[in-house]
Amino acid sequence: MSDTKSQSTKDILNTILNDEKLLSSRAFRDKVYTDQPILKRASQIKTPDTPQKIKDMKALAFTPEAHWKTSAWLFYTQGKFMEDYSDVYDYSTDFLKFFPTYRDLDVQQLRGFFSWRSRVREGQFPEAPLPFVYMYAYELINGIGVSSPEEGLAQLQRLGIAYSGMDPELKKLLTHWELDYCVYNQLPPELIDSNPDVRYDNALLKLIHWKDTADNELFEALTELSSYQVESSRFYMQYPDDFIKASVCVFRELAMYFCKHRKNGVCDKFFGHITDMSFDYSINEIHFYTCRNGVWRCTKYYGSRSKSPQLGDLLKLIDRIMRERYDFRYKLRSEGSSKTTAALIKKVLDAIDAEKQKKQAMTIEIDVSKLDSIRAAADITRDKLIVEEEEDIPEFPVFTEDVPEDAPESTSPLTMAENSFLKALLSGGDWAASAKNSGEMPSILADSINEKLFDMFGDTVIDYSSDAPELIEDYICELEQLVK
Repeated sequence: MSDTKSQSTKDILNTILNDEKLLSSRAFRDKVYTDQPILKRASQIKTPDTPQKIKDMKALAFTPEAHWKTSAWLFYTQGKFMEDYSDVYDYSTDFLKFFPTYRDLDVQQLRGFFSWRSRVREGQFPEAPLPFVYMYAYELINGIGVSSPEEGLAQLQRLGIAYSGMDPELKKLLTHWELDYCVYNQLPPELIDSNPDVRYDNALLKLIHWKDTADNELFEALTELSSYQVESSRFYMQYPDDFIKASVCVFRELAMYFCKHRKNGVCDKFFGHITDMSFDYSINEIHFYTCRNGVWRCTKYYGSRSKSPQLGDLLKLIDRIMRERYDFRYKLRSEGSSKTTAALIKKVLDAIDAEKQKKQAMTIEIDVSKLDSIRAAADITRDKLIVEEEEDIPEFPVFTEDVPEDAPESTSPLTMAENSFLKALLSGGDWAASAKNSGEMPSILADSINEKLFDMFGDTVIDYSSDAPELIEDYICELEQLVK
């Protein structure tokens, strides 16, 4: 039977090689051939050797059990089977596969993977195709080749440091996998302090606990979470201490304002909201996980988890106002910003300036080297003051101005239109008609009143966040006295 097949193969080859059309074609006509055969039998083609271990591993995919099990089961089963396998094979071909598994790779790719994995386990990190990195990460996540979850996390972190620069998506996934691996295996949260998601939480916690956070740590958290790059500001480079002082004071003042007059804190405004629930695993007080009936849930600040544009606007506004105060050469363009926030920043800067002046006035410097000249000048002054007879010193008249006792004292900085608008709000009258009679928009009148009375009350007196202006209840009595 085998002789018949061999003879048939020879007949086919002879027919092809002696075909006149093929011999006269361009494929044959313009080439010079050696005495090697143009076509070979399958038995004559040399194929790379396949290690028996890899043959056995690939055979697992064709077992009866594999037909009804999931692909995840097959990957784990094959991975545990090859857990201690190592190879030495030179593979330098790059390729791309999405969500690669052992079943997706041919023999050469598998040998290349296991050879690369052996070097990685020894602490070397040579170049590799992207699917190799993904497959090794899958192994670590499934505990393949590691003796403990702690070792698996450490290997996963080292893999991220060495290869996350290959692809932005890989870097993002490795970051999430590190966090999920730590949560799933109930590892100490301190092991992932370097994780970007955890670093974000730690910086946010410093802003949430601003009362107990030192100024330098508070400023570091502000710059880390702000979309405005303070470090590149020319003003900050020239006056770093002043800018740091102003930034932390403004944030503390703003946080205190939100505590007194808003339902939600200032961090909710900048970073979104957090949901309260009981938890099974806590990374920190604002980031924790629960698992119920096999379903995992994560609780954390559900903003974009990136640098805050609102916080960036605040730091940029501080930068702009300080440049104007210092008459800095390079100005920042004035953009739309809250008048209340701007007034608060100016108030804080005034307080800082007053504190500086007070410290300067209290500082007394004595230059001992000038004491001799001071004594000599004092002697000359003493000689000039000594006279034989006391001279008559003329008395100068003191002029006083009579002020009527019943003269009214004006303490209101408001115009008649603003005063009328405020009276209408206090009495529950038609504030819209009052604004219309003065030829001004109600929102403009409200902003103007807030700005003029900010120094007096240290706060906004009219809230215009809704469709209609509303007076802040705490200041109604004082406002009634003001408009009388």
